[in-house]
Amino acid sequence: MMPVISDLVHVYQDVMYYLGIRKQKAFYGRFSYVEKAEYLALVWGTVLMGITGFMMWNPIATARWFPGQAIPAAKAAHGGEAILAVLAILIWHIYHVHIKNFNKSMFTGKLSEEEMVHEHPAELAEIKQSSGWSRPNPEVIRSRTRIFFPSAAIMIIVMSIGIVGFASGEQSAIETIPRGENIQVFVPLTPTPRPTLAPTATAELAEGIAVNSWLGSIEGLIRNRCSTCHGITSVGGLSMGTYQDALIGGDNGPAIVPGDPDASLVVAIQTAGNHPGQFTEGELQRIIDWINAGAPQE
Repeated sequence: MMPVISDLVHVYQDVMYYLGIRKQKAFYGRFSYVEKAEYLALVWGTVLMGITGFMMWNPIATARWFPGQAIPAAKAAHGGEAILAVLAILIWHIYHVHIKNFNKSMFTGKLSEEEMVHEHPAELAEIKQSSGWSRPNPEVIRSRTRIFFPSAAIMIIVMSIGIVGFASGEQSAIETIPRGENIQVFVPLTPTPRPTLAPTATAELAEGIAVNSWLGSIEGLIRNRCSTCHGITSVGGLSMGTYQDALIGGDNGPAIVPGDPDASLVVAIQTAGNHPGQFTEGELQRIIDWINAGAPQE
């Protein structure tokens, strides 16, 4: 069933026949080059479809041994081989074996002499020249059996293990992510308060920084009350993260207008009440006093 040099000769002779240069087709033996090609294509196609199918089914395992480009390449090869197999079966095999000449040997195991003349003339001539077919020696059959059954059993076991590995050998993508530490994460509903300096703690202030200033105490007060919505998130375009951001304001105007509490958005919103980051009356009064003093930064 393996190709030999005479098969190339038969291909050449058939091409000459189809071109009208030769009067008769090649004389095939037991297996023609067409049958050999189809048998070997089945083996090659099965191997190719199995390997490329595994690569697509198990991309993570594939990427451990091959570059990532191998996976789309496997998809292209898999699809191309599938199309080739379908076309070969529909156009080549079904037409020549089932339509043009219906070959009943798959049911009976035999061919008529007329069929042998057309399909395997060289084998027919060999049969006629010999004394006829006889059953192999029983010892030969037993010897072949002792080889065949263990080999078939090993093959079945290996292929069964391969199929199980094919379907279940892939590692889930989520399992490739390093697991974090199994600890409880503390996520408060409100930002962790930062200590603010009391107005009387002048001795603890850095030299040159007034108590009632942005750096002295107002920054800490605003950060505690406002940073959830007006920190990194900047709700309404308003960020209170820095002194300059507070002066610039947001979509509705400046949050702080030095010397003018009534024009300062933070005072207007806090005075209305029910704000998510609502100041106490004492805290609001400190903000107003700070703004009246010109809203100093230091």
